Amino acid sequence: MKYLLALSGLFLITNANAQTKPYTLANAHSHNDYERSTPFYQAASLQFGSIEADIHLRDGVIYVAHDDRDIKPFRTFKEMYLLPVVRQFALYNGKAYADGAPMQLLIDIKTAGAPTLRALQELLLPYRQYFDRTVNPDAVKIVLSGNVPPTATWQDYDAMFFFDGRPDSVYPVTLKSRVAMISEDFHKYSKWNGKGTLIPTELQKVTAAVDRAHQQGFPFRFWGTPSARTCYYKLMDLGVDFIGTDTPAELYDVIHNTAKTTAGNLPVHKIYTPEYKADATNVRSKNVILLIGDGTGLAEMFAGYTVNKGALNIFQMKQLGLSKTQSVDNYHTDSAAGGSAMGTGSKTNNREIGMDNTYVSIPVLPEVLAPKGIQSGVVVTEEITGATPASFYGHTEDRDNTRTLAQQLLQSKLQLAVGGGRAEIEKDLGDQLTKAGVQLYDNLDTWNAATKNRTLVILPDNVVTSMRDGRGAYLKQAVKKALQQLNASGKGFFLMIEGSRIDHGGHMNDLDYLVREMLDFDEAVGEALEFADKDKQTTVIVTADHETGGLALMDGNIANGSLRGHFATNDHTGIPVMVFAYGPNSQLFRGVYENNEIFRKILKAYGL
Repeated sequence: MKYLLALSGLFLITNANAQTKPYTLANAHSHNDYERSTPFYQAASLQFGSIEADIHLRDGVIYVAHDDRDIKPFRTFKEMYLLPVVRQFALYNGKAYADGAPMQLLIDIKTAGAPTLRALQELLLPYRQYFDRTVNPDAVKIVLSGNVPPTATWQDYDAMFFFDGRPDSVYPVTLKSRVAMISEDFHKYSKWNGKGTLIPTELQKVTAAVDRAHQQGFPFRFWGTPSARTCYYKLMDLGVDFIGTDTPAELYDVIHNTAKTTAGNLPVHKIYTPEYKADATNVRSKNVILLIGDGTGLAEMFAGYTVNKGALNIFQMKQLGLSKTQSVDNYHTDSAAGGSAMGTGSKTNNREIGMDNTYVSIPVLPEVLAPKGIQSGVVVTEEITGATPASFYGHTEDRDNTRTLAQQLLQSKLQLAVGGGRAEIEKDLGDQLTKAGVQLYDNLDTWNAATKNRTLVILPDNVVTSMRDGRGAYLKQAVKKALQQLNASGKGFFLMIEGSRIDHGGHMNDLDYLVREMLDFDEAVGEALEFADKDKQTTVIVTADHETGGLALMDGNIANGSLRGHFATNDHTGIPVMVFAYGPNSQLFRGVYENNEIFRKILKAYGL
């Protein structure tokens, strides 16, 4: 896949064989549109730039059908396309579309060219204001294809008619303005079914056909191309001007959402190379760092790997497992039940935090570790009362009870909590914040990591925001300070670090947003691995609470860090998530197991 740049609702393709080209829905072509369940209207509702109708002249009436045998009395060109165009203009104040986007009707003449065209011209004359661009610049462009009259006679026909050219034809300068595009049968060049990719010899022929039309100054279209996402991507990579489809909604999704389903041209971060000296040893773990990528499945990780040009700190870890994430009451968990399974060792119902499935509070990991002298902390990239961080200090039947969670945070066994939501915390707790006996900071720079006091670093939402909106190095800096503070006790610690907003990218079906968060999370993983190597007694675990979005990686280029994806849903999915582990006792995390087993494996690593 070639380099992609999303820009202002359209996208640009840079291709070694084609010029940089913007794609919008004006490039979308509804092939054999009359075969849709709602001809014209489906494509028009999606704002397609080109709509195709095959016409037959019979007994002075122009019908729409693929073959003569398909003609039906009620399926006339006037009813199916002409009057709908008129209604479209009435609806949008003299335009085909509200925003003035162009529309063309590609009319494929199936019967004898000259008489059919004369009949069409006669039919359209009372409506020429909708089709004559010399009268109305927003008029629908009529492009004639199929059995068109000989080139020499084109000037005899109304100037509102344009023609669909062929690559083997030569057009005189006087007629070039009447050639709307060059079209060709895809099967003359390739037998590709739209899966995988074109074989090199066929790709060369297809590319040459497109380039030849462009060199002559004409837009280009193939007919007979597979209606498949992979094919749409390839045609756009090649610079084809009109992308045909038999499934308009699918092509709409590809073009309309490409700015959200592509990622690339992001800064590449360096990868830490672990020493592996203490990896998978049986030495008791003094410290455990649990990194949770919210909503992060293997596809999300590999998306980060691709855009980071083939490198990821997570993939440096050699001990691998799979965590089954189902909650008690649902096939796909939410962050509350997913976080609580890891934080308590018990599966529970969605929305519950720190409770079993009978709504009884049970100890969370910091409450188990505190009597052993092991301090705990959390660092997140969202509100500190979010479901995942709350799973390590809170107890509530509903994750939305954020005021309750804020109060529980003050009373919790956490030595350190770093996250966002400052305004909400101040609103919920008021002067309790200053009376709670904790060290309170609203800025990473002023946070004194040498303190031995319980510490809350609660920042404004404009600081703990998304990477796209300028969060910068917040997570990496917060992790460094958190490790410094917790390690100072010398008695061991537990630190949960969450890449909270990877999940947001999945919910929004926004691959660029997701990848930015994924790469930031991976930098935090690198910090944890480096600390583990220096300490020699620290176990690092990287996993997720669930996968979000059903991300499929459709195409990419690891060498230049570009990627295309497709989301199946805007919700969580039930697919197992990866578990990566490094350091002493990391071998405990191999295998396939329920997510609540992570809690017991952590305790076992501590020797508890």
